Amino acid sequence: MTSPNPAPLLLPYHLEHTPATTAQPGATALHRVRLTIGNDPTGRTTWPIRCQRVALALPVADNASAPADEPVILRTRLDLERGHGRGRQWLVETTTTDPSTTLLTLVPAEPAHFDGTWTLALTLDISSPLGNRTRITEDTALGDTSPQRRAGNAPLTATPLPN
Repeated sequence: MTSPNPAPLLLPYHLEHTPATTAQPGATALHRVRLTIGNDPTGRTTWPIRCQRVALALPVADNASAPADEPVILRTRLDLERGHGRGRQWLVETTTTDPSTTLLTLVPAEPAHFDGTWTLALTLDISSPLGNRTRITEDTALGDTSPQRRAGNAPLTATPLPN
C-alpha cells in the first residue's frame, strides 16, 4: 500500500548557495546557504499562512566525498523581525546522522502567521558540499484551517562570491 502524495508547499522559499572558498591553513572551508521564507515578489501566494514547522533536507553533492569519521561543521543564524504572529522564538534543530543528508528543522515557539509583510531568513554555514536540490516539508495551513504536512523541492541558486 502506498501513501498519498503530500500536498504542495504553501509558503514561498528562496535558497541561495555560496560555494566554499579555500580555507586558511588548519581551518575548514564552509559553504553558505541562505534560506528566505515568506518573500513572494511574484504575488502568487495566498495569505495568511499559519506555520508550525519547516524542515529542510540538504543533500550532499553527488561527487562529494567526506570521510565517515569526520563530523559535519554547522553554524546557523536566524534573522527575524520581532512582532506579533511571527512565531516569537524559533528553534533550529540539526541532524547529521545520515552522511548523505543534513536535516534542519525550524520550529516556532508558537505558530507563525505569514502574511506577506515579513520574512524569516536562515543563514547556514556548512562543511559538506551540497547538492543542487533541497527537499522541504512544512506543517502549514491557510488562515484558520487545520495544519497539514506538505512537501516539495527547492533549487539552490548559486550566488557569486564577493570580490
